[in-house]
Amino acid sequence: MKNTFLSIAAAGLLASALVSCDSTKKTETTKDSSEISANGDTITKVTTKTTETVTTEIPTFSSEEVNKGLAEYSKLKDEYIAAVKSKNAAEIKAINDKYTAWANQAAGWAAKLKPDEIQKYSDYVLKLSEEWTKAAKDALK
Repeated sequence: MKNTFLSIAAAGLLASALVSCDSTKKTETTKDSSEISANGDTITKVTTKTTETVTTEIPTFSSEEVNKGLAEYSKLKDEYIAAVKSKNAAEIKAINDKYTAWANQAAGWAAKLKPDEIQKYSDYVLKLSEEWTKAAKDALK
């Protein structure tokens, strides 16, 4: 009984700490099974899985075309993660082709920006590229 209470209390404390700190981590708790021991106590096994969710705020730029193009990226990344997890090779290739086309367009968008926005744009596109690579690695785990 003590083990059950302590496990649930620890998971609750961890979850409340993460929520109250506005962390970028998401905690998921699942109960695997319940067993009744020889002395009559119920033992519940609790598994806590913590994954880091990286959210990149999309900056706004003076060019509406650039803003729309950057908004498309989030959809592409979500589709890509789903395809990698489902191990659908045809879908992965199709999404990679879409990403390549998106990246080619993104390379030309810098010319449509004001000079003071170019560095912010370059930094953001680099961050997006890193997110794409990380998403691919995480999906394969």
